[in-house]
Amino acid sequence: MTYPHQPDHITLVMTHGVQRDKLAEYDLWLENLMVDAARFTGYQSVKMLRPVHGETIYTLLVRFDNIDNLYQWIQSDQREIREATLANLLSGQEYIEMRTQA
Repeated sequence: MTYPHQPDHITLVMTHGVQRDKLAEYDLWLENLMVDAARFTGYQSVKMLRPVHGETIYTLLVRFDNIDNLYQWIQSDQREIREATLANLLSGQEYIEMRTQA
């Protein structure tokens, strides 16, 4: 659906604090997430901000062309499967927000 004044993309920003002993598993989880997202209509990119200075906080920017296509991915079985395994890798809660300017 097209909305007036719709931005040319929308970005889901996800922040994850990963357990130190689960970093390799998280990298595999992330690779699979990227492959899954790329299969969806409107997918534009995934960018990852890796931790620095010994931290374990990752920030992911998942960009789609519009909110409807982003929601299709968010509500997909593939993402649900990925989310089910994510909790065991994190040291805390997942933080998610949507941005039109990211």
